[in-house]
Amino acid sequence: TGMDAESFFGMLATVLPREDRVPFDAFPWRPAVHPIFFAHRVRGLPSGIYLLVRDPSAEEPLRSALDADFEWSQPAGCPRDLPLYRLAAGDFRRPARIVSCDQEIASGGAFAVAMLAEWEPRLREEGAHAYRRLHWEAGALGHVLYLEAEAVGLRGTGIGCFLDDLVHEMLGISDRRFQTRDHFTVGGPVEDPRLRDA
Repeated sequence: TGMDAESFFGMLATVLPREDRVPFDAFPWRPAVHPIFFAHRVRGLPSGIYLLVRDPSAEEPLRSALDADFEWSQPAGCPRDLPLYRLAAGDFRRPARIVSCDQEIASGGAFAVAMLAEWEPRLREEGAHAYRRLHWEAGALGHVLYLEAEAVGLRGTGIGCFLDDLVHEMLGISDRRFQTRDHFTVGGPVEDPRLRDA
């Protein structure tokens, strides 16, 4: 299942923090989760790995933590105020599926997401409570993506099983400054007759 680039860019804009945007107006801390997108079927956008930098101050640490060979180019047609960067072009359906415990949902839709969180620096600065807050923030991004997928006629779902070390290896992460938290995917629904609505 695919989607068009305009809808994709619009969806990404809704996860950027703004003081007047629910739920991010409830978070009094600087954004710490930056989604990595494995774009598979976004019409008008080349397949590849993309990063949305949700806080400008995190761009330089992300550049130094990720693979030095990544492109860091803004895709054609992307709104100038959307800090989306293509890291690598190519077909990443198989790698996305492998790092998601071989679940087809990570490769069969429009895109899959790995929520990349600022890790050790936040835990050092803010203490153990930051661990919980990173999960809250990643969860909030997932909830917004659920709603946005519905709005464009698609569906979203969390991916409960993923292999974080393989994701880190794919991204060139060699320390604990950034770690992948929740994963998510957006695509067309597949009805399971074994399940029923209550």
